[in-house]
Amino acid sequence: MIQTEQQPRGRRVGRRFLALAALCTACEVLFFYHLNHLLVSQQAASQREIQAALHRRAELELLQLKREYQGVTVSPNGEYATYVTSNASGWDTVHVVKLDTGTQVSQATDLYPVQYVDWLGNTEVFVGEERSPGNLELNTFYVSNGLQADETAASVPVFSNLSPDARIVKVTYSTETNDIFVLIDAGGSTEVYHVGTMETIQPVTVPPGYIKNIAMTETGDNLYLEINQGGQWNVVRLYQTPQTSSYTPEFQMDWQLVKSNAALLAVIGNTLYYGTVNANGLVTAVYRQTSGGDELVRQLVQPALASEIAISSSGSIALDPPAMTNVQV
Repeated sequence: MIQTEQQPRGRRVGRRFLALAALCTACEVLFFYHLNHLLVSQQAASQREIQAALHRRAELELLQLKREYQGVTVSPNGEYATYVTSNASGWDTVHVVKLDTGTQVSQATDLYPVQYVDWLGNTEVFVGEERSPGNLELNTFYVSNGLQADETAASVPVFSNLSPDARIVKVTYSTETNDIFVLIDAGGSTEVYHVGTMETIQPVTVPPGYIKNIAMTETGDNLYLEINQGGQWNVVRLYQTPQTSSYTPEFQMDWQLVKSNAALLAVIGNTLYYGTVNANGLVTAVYRQTSGGDELVRQLVQPALASEIAISSSGSIALDPPAMTNVQV
């Protein structure tokens, strides 16, 4: 007969206790994991709610500023806004406010009548001023303290002897080369100027036609124009070749048609964004141009003006936003 060895009762109870303890520990770990997941989810939701509330506040602040002032723009990062005031003596001031609080950060004072405001990154602001009819200057100031370029540099670019109704329409620049291009409308025609690092000014060789918009790539290799050619709005690319020179009285560039019946929307980094337009000149779809070809970004449900379409630094599209990063005053 085979005899079986019986384990002591204490050992069996100990093993059951250890198994129960292990089960309790596992349940406790799962419970705290679930609790931590809930807390993280709640924190993320709270953060989203805070961001949404700040975004709503910023939009309301921008709308209020636009109701009261001219020259309202928003910085590329969405943190700041500008607006313009004038005093009885005819001098203008550009104010910078922080959108989440509505408090003023700085101001640039004693400016000639302001025609144009634009952002140079998130730390400086371009200001196009009219010294006198037909004589314009492109000033800049720091957001942090309002200090102006004509106070810190020997000079600022001045565009002289133009038509009395001359206006700065658009400024674009390269963050890598520091080249600046300025579009000026004078007497119903347009001219593009290049501003070098030493504030030298040269007219740019452009194809015939009225130019509505300009935008430059980050590397400075390409300058895009929206131009009316033979009654049709086209987007063209300007570029330099070994045969062109910037050391001549004119800043020489060759050009190439990018897209006909199109509106220039933006250049983000080195990527061109344009819109196809209908017979009424309204944008029906937004495209971006990549090395692999043109990609559809969005087909618009309702056609829109190009001036009402904003492209963010991440490439997202906003229709009719409260403010743009640049504005004519």
